[in-house]
Amino acid sequence: MPSKYLPVRKHTYAKRLIVVGLTVTMGFFAIFGAVLWESRDRDRDQARQSAANVIATISSEIARNLELYDLSLQAVADGLKLPELSRISPELRQIVLFDRAATAKDMGSIFVLDKSGTVIIDSRTLTPRADNHAKSDYFKVQAQITSAGPYVSQPWVASNGEYLIAISRRLSNPDGTFSGVVIGTLRLSYFHDMFRKLKLNDHDVLALIREDGAFVMRSPFEIGMIGRDVSQSQLFQKVADHPSGSFEDTSIVDGVERMYVFQRVGKTPLIVSYGLSLDTIYADWRQEAWRIGSLMLALCAINIALVVFLARALKRRSEAEHQLAIVATTDSLTGLCNRRRLDEMFDIEWRRALRTQSSVALLMIDADKFKIFNDQFGHQTGDAALVAIANCIDSNTRRVTDISARYGGEEFAVLLPGMSLAGAFELAEQIRASLLTLRAEQQGRPDSPPTISIGVASMVPRQGLEPKDLIKAADTALYEAKAAGRNRSMAAAIRLVDKDALAA
Repeated sequence: MPSKYLPVRKHTYAKRLIVVGLTVTMGFFAIFGAVLWESRDRDRDQARQSAANVIATISSEIARNLELYDLSLQAVADGLKLPELSRISPELRQIVLFDRAATAKDMGSIFVLDKSGTVIIDSRTLTPRADNHAKSDYFKVQAQITSAGPYVSQPWVASNGEYLIAISRRLSNPDGTFSGVVIGTLRLSYFHDMFRKLKLNDHDVLALIREDGAFVMRSPFEIGMIGRDVSQSQLFQKVADHPSGSFEDTSIVDGVERMYVFQRVGKTPLIVSYGLSLDTIYADWRQEAWRIGSLMLALCAINIALVVFLARALKRRSEAEHQLAIVATTDSLTGLCNRRRLDEMFDIEWRRALRTQSSVALLMIDADKFKIFNDQFGHQTGDAALVAIANCIDSNTRRVTDISARYGGEEFAVLLPGMSLAGAFELAEQIRASLLTLRAEQQGRPDSPPTISIGVASMVPRQGLEPKDLIKAADTALYEAKAAGRNRSMAAAIRLVDKDALAA
């Protein structure tokens, strides 16, 4: 049976369900991703803020202590200006110049250098060694720059093996000319002890760096890092360009990816940097993401499984409904539409033709002397004959709108929307000729399908007319064909049809 006669099988609801299920699943993933991303950002921001608090505290303490050391140096510089200083004993001079320096924790010796860089006064002894510091950076800066102010030097190693940095101040004559330098030494153990008090996570790094790129202290402590120049690294370039901030990068020292938070120490050339390992920052987040992700994947898998199950159920139901629709609208013997389907389509096409004022044609087809044929050859042969007639009808009705149906018993009907009486009559003759050809191919076998008679009618629906009027007209024409000798087509009387259509 041609597919045009059947209700179209659709899986619309199953498809919609799949789309909805996939949309919901994608929505779950989107929400899950957004929540996790927000959680990740929150953990990163919290880590950054914690690191900023740590380095702010360290920076404040270092700046305060360096300021105290500088006050001690200023006291020495002021004391050297006293006129009476040269007339008092060396013991008293030590007390006058260095009494406040004793309160500075972790401070080493304070030296006074003459303009050539030679030590002339040492806070730790009355007879200082005549060491010369003219080549040191803390001497050169003060000798060359009048307004250098307090200067923090690069790390260096004293004769006793201690690692030190120096804080220096310029000494000037009354006329402003350079007269020497006063320096105070600070043991790097001060920074080491300060950093050691902090409990760092694995792979976290705390560093104190000069603005020229020289390491002053690092935790975890490595003796080889003191004084190391990292000024050419991209990490240091990011730090050197701003007074404070944060960024993420991979360390050139150990290759660990970290988030670095840094801040300058007051007005000094020192920078405190705290590098937090990204693995440490996101460790808890990753565990949480794994747990939530596993749960979400499980929920999504269940959701997809349910969607697939329901979609298959709907598809099976749709197929079952389709099969039921086929059974409900199809003649089981011939495969043509049954009477019920014909009535449905007749009503639809009649109303459409009424709106558009187009014609509707109908063929009523009946097998000639079928009762005698059926009684002579049996019901099975009779059924085969009806199937053969149905095939001839079906093979000649090629338009999508043509509806061929078994009307009842050995009678068939063909609904032809939009076709004139002349066109319908021509089609009737084609169907009849097709059956005659089939009979001829069977070479006169007595059980060949019987001939058919066809009644043809066409009309344009209008007020006062109903589908039954067209059926009655075609049926009347069929009886006239029977009365005229059978095996022929007969058009309905002109009074019941569209006169213009017949003329065409």
